[in-house]
Amino acid sequence: MGLFGSKDKKRIQILESELRTSKKRIRQLERLCEEKDSFFKESIADGLRHGSSLAAKHMSDRKKFLNGQ
Repeated sequence: MGLFGSKDKKRIQILESELRTSKKRIRQLERLCEEKDSFFKESIADGLRHGSSLAAKHMSDRKKFLNGQ
């Protein structure tokens, strides 16, 4: 008999499977966030070209966010 019983081994396998699934979902969500950020930056840039004060506010907020404020 090993360090873990058969019930513990089964539980470890289940947890490892859930961990793999979670890691895949996290990577997928990170890619979606990058895509969303790309579209948002394009919208801000277009808004700034057309003199939008809302786009300027979003740009200012983004700058503050990236600087950790």
